[in-house]
Amino acid sequence: MSSTKKNKVEYYLFIFLVIFMALRIASYYALFPENIGLTRLIKIGGRFMLTGLALLVLMQFKKSWKNIRFQYIMMIPLIFYCLYLFMGMLSIMWSTNPPFSMLQLSMTFETFVFSLIFYRVMIYYDRVYDRKLPVIVSLLSRAVFFHAIWFILGAIFDPDFYYRTTHGGSVARLGGLIINPNELGLLANIGIGAAYIEILYGNPKATRFQVINIMTIVPMLLMTQSRSSLFCFLFISGIYLLLTKNYFIKVGAITLAIIVVPILFQKIVLKDGDFEEVASFTGRKEFWQDLVNEGFPEYPIFGRGFMSIAENTWYNKYQSTHSYAASMCHNTYVEVITNLGLVGVFICGLQVLWTIFAIIINKNWTLKIMALFMLFTLLINSITEFGIFGHNNYAIMFYHFVFLFFTLECLKKGDKKVAVQQ
Repeated sequence: MSSTKKNKVEYYLFIFLVIFMALRIASYYALFPENIGLTRLIKIGGRFMLTGLALLVLMQFKKSWKNIRFQYIMMIPLIFYCLYLFMGMLSIMWSTNPPFSMLQLSMTFETFVFSLIFYRVMIYYDRVYDRKLPVIVSLLSRAVFFHAIWFILGAIFDPDFYYRTTHGGSVARLGGLIINPNELGLLANIGIGAAYIEILYGNPKATRFQVINIMTIVPMLLMTQSRSSLFCFLFISGIYLLLTKNYFIKVGAITLAIIVVPILFQKIVLKDGDFEEVASFTGRKEFWQDLVNEGFPEYPIFGRGFMSIAENTWYNKYQSTHSYAASMCHNTYVEVITNLGLVGVFICGLQVLWTIFAIIINKNWTLKIMALFMLFTLLINSITEFGIFGHNNYAIMFYHFVFLFFTLECLKKGDKKVAVQQ
């Protein structure tokens, strides 16, 4: 294959992968919130279709480039995650809501299978075209860019659909009924973190695009009014400033932060000036306390079943003594201890710890920083939302990518070094 033709194929494949990633993220949205049946059909059907398409692409890659092979390294995070899914499958037998547990488990398993397949596609692409910057970084930054444009335009032209109001109607949060605003804020931080990595990598053309990209994604993040997402954004930006060698950017960012952060704190963190509400995590704290103090002791060892916190199938909500009734914990850590008990906490805790250990010992600077950005965002989001071990959402897919960074590698025939540590 000539060099020109190879470059064209690489370019068109890249465009395809960006669109593919954007569509996969969109498959987690509730595009028809008033019609639950249609929403589920599109979500489930769309995800299975994209998983099948990813498998076809992988098979075509293997057929076209037979000199490339996969190799597993640092298997422990992957093994513990499989144990988590296995326990979830067993828990259906004692779940207080077996149909819902089975639905959530099947969709989480489908996301896991997709992640395994599509991550192979991405690292295959990296090895075929000898990319120095992992393609996942470029895909995530650009896919989120398209979603930012979509939501901002939606907020302008159809605010009733793209916003949801809280605090008695005084606060409007981007996301509407399509996606939880905190989850949309998480997506924004995933895109911003990827954009920072590409800027640090130093390609002038990509840097110009990423500056525009960040200027597009940050407004979406601020429009979500998400406190946890704002905190993650400041953390990620702080790490970026420590890593960049551009002193003009450092001085400018610090100056801007001194002016803007107090305003953001007032408008987003305090919102209507009620610090007590912030301290109680918008009323969630009392709900979590009731779940741990009352719900957990009833099923301490194995929990109530995968994603099930309710007392019975017919009323799929946990009735809190001191707070509201809800069908989910909005905290992935409380969710695990309630759903899968102490055994589940042990498995999930070790899985996260080994993932962190894999990040620490890895020698690939780019993957290490990208994983740090993603994992910090995901763990913070998991405190107040569905999170990495909660109800099926794209945060779970992103978490799969994080530990797959250090679990799976792609080698060309004759390679002796570990590709992921070069």
